[in-house]
Amino acid sequence: MPERRHYPNCFDPYLRYAISTRFQNFELFDDKELRLFFFVEFMEAAQPKKFAGEMEAAGSPVVFGPARDGTRYATLHARTSAVLSSRALRIWDKHVSRVELSLPLKAAASATLRPRVLTNRWDESGQPPGSLLIGVMDDGCPFAAAHFLKGPVNAAVITRVRSIWDQSQDKQAIKVEDSAGKDCRFGQEPPDFLYGLEFYRDFKVPAATPSTATPRQIGLDEWIRLHSTAGLIDEDGCYADAGFKNLARRQSHGGHVMDVFAGRVPTSSRVGPSKPGQDRRDPPSWKIGTDPACKADVVFVQFPENCIRDATGVWLKAYVLDGIRFILSHADPAKTKNVVINLSYGPTTGPHDGTAELEAAMAALTAEFDGFTKKPRLEIVVAAGNAYLSEGHVVFARNTTTQPDTVEWIWRVPPDNTALCFAEIWMKNTDANGVTVTLTSPGGAASKSVGGPTAPPYGNSLPPYTGAYAPLVWGNNTVWLLAVEPTIARSGLVPEHGDWAIKVDGIGVRAEVHAYVARSDPNMGVRSGARRSYFVDPRWEQTRAAEAACKYIDGELDNSESLIHRDGTLNGIATDMVPGVHVAGGYILSNGRKSPYSSAGPARGGLRIGPDFVLPCDESYALQGIRAGGNRSGGVFRLTGTSAAAPQLARHLAEPPLPMPNNVPIPIEEIRKRGRGNLEPP
Repeated sequence: MPERRHYPNCFDPYLRYAISTRFQNFELFDDKELRLFFFVEFMEAAQPKKFAGEMEAAGSPVVFGPARDGTRYATLHARTSAVLSSRALRIWDKHVSRVELSLPLKAAASATLRPRVLTNRWDESGQPPGSLLIGVMDDGCPFAAAHFLKGPVNAAVITRVRSIWDQSQDKQAIKVEDSAGKDCRFGQEPPDFLYGLEFYRDFKVPAATPSTATPRQIGLDEWIRLHSTAGLIDEDGCYADAGFKNLARRQSHGGHVMDVFAGRVPTSSRVGPSKPGQDRRDPPSWKIGTDPACKADVVFVQFPENCIRDATGVWLKAYVLDGIRFILSHADPAKTKNVVINLSYGPTTGPHDGTAELEAAMAALTAEFDGFTKKPRLEIVVAAGNAYLSEGHVVFARNTTTQPDTVEWIWRVPPDNTALCFAEIWMKNTDANGVTVTLTSPGGAASKSVGGPTAPPYGNSLPPYTGAYAPLVWGNNTVWLLAVEPTIARSGLVPEHGDWAIKVDGIGVRAEVHAYVARSDPNMGVRSGARRSYFVDPRWEQTRAAEAACKYIDGELDNSESLIHRDGTLNGIATDMVPGVHVAGGYILSNGRKSPYSSAGPARGGLRIGPDFVLPCDESYALQGIRAGGNRSGGVFRLTGTSAAAPQLARHLAEPPLPMPNNVPIPIEEIRKRGRGNLEPP
């Protein structure tokens, strides 16, 4: 049996799971030091210093990521003793409201820590910052592509990418000789953050240092010139020599998103005319843009490769918070007026009521950097998500009978799946008393939340760590975590694939049960062998599915009376409703309807009804996706999903005010899907 231990109330479900499994399914931040990475919310903004002092005294030192804001949110590095030592565990509850593990799940296939101070990166560049700064957090930054260059390919070539922070822990600086044959370095460890490499566009003092000193750093501009001959850039060599493996492909998620957001040719020039009196079937104009975004500097945060391999988004929190602070470090408050950041990633899990820790941190940062009390003005745009048809959301609204009720449904887990599958069940604390969750395998072995999964040695019931975990009070909610290990043949007992039964007992009057499946199908450009799991309502399938298949309303098949809900599928970090954080869904240009996959509201509890707006994600049902640049000059491809809608909304925000929406929805069902209406592409 696993060791029974008292977990601090602030530990999130995945941290508890990781401890119980001895971190066997997580990629540790540093394998040598077994360092962990956390996203932390303190009870008060002034408590981190006290917390660090007490943890040091307890023999479990911690180091915080750099920050220059007054919020209660921090990123934190620690060794495993920080969550295993009984002395350390007592300190967490004393100072911390919530702590979430930010390590990627791994597929089935000793430096001294020291505190850092956030660097003023606008002082490092030879070129002063402008009034607008664009931030992109994604995967793939083709900084040498023609659509991101300011000048011709000669000695004056300048990329618009002001800086790249590659957050990969194993990234190494490149040794290179400059045009004079002197040893140089391309890429440097951030002086403040504890991981990755950063690449500046240029430096204030480019002169070489003496041979006995550390070789000087070269910037992106000089690196491009070293890979240029007779006015032509060797883009393949430029990226390969720098070790940007994600740019070896012709397409990347980040390259497309950055082109939609800040490329020279805006989306409106890439699609057929759509204004009144014009025929949308006419060819695009390919007209060069004149808006601020097509000229502004870009700061790119490259997510680590091992994180991109994990589609659940469990890792996302701390990397995003550090990424936002990194981007802000390039903004000079005296010169930069607006910082607009695009984030086209997010989980399908979480409370979905605006209280997720990362949502709260983004709300706090945008409230602090409002452009008046503190400059610059920060705005963040998040994609609504693509989970509308993923069958990953269950809603059960308790009937009015006086006896406790029960609800059951199926969680279908595919065979030969390399990914760890998670599902979460959420209820309000006031409704969760006496509720029990049971997960039963296709073969009949059951795991109840009152007991939880077992660890080796185990009996002949379930594989280790597979089952229903004990409920956790998380703010105003109670959450149950369900886990099924990868369904591939490894050592020991292989978890069964097929229909896992979920049963929730003891549901009180007027209580609601919400369940969400963690996404496991691979992100773009990833081949992991992972496959999507999803929910099934067997009662509805047997009694209503045939009839519903004959009803096609507004482009959607009927699924009324099913436990599986398409509404309420918004991105798990896109359910808050604050002025500085914006949510973009997608629509089809040909008919103005929501794109079939674009997630809809409402948020759980109704805080957010739907996305703020929807923007073009498909030109028609036959011509899906939005066309934008790839990783090489002149190349374009179509990316399908709300990942293409978010940078369009961000581009509109970079040139306020927002245009008036059209096709404004009136019924509440349409507001949940399209928010305040459809925006024309920028």
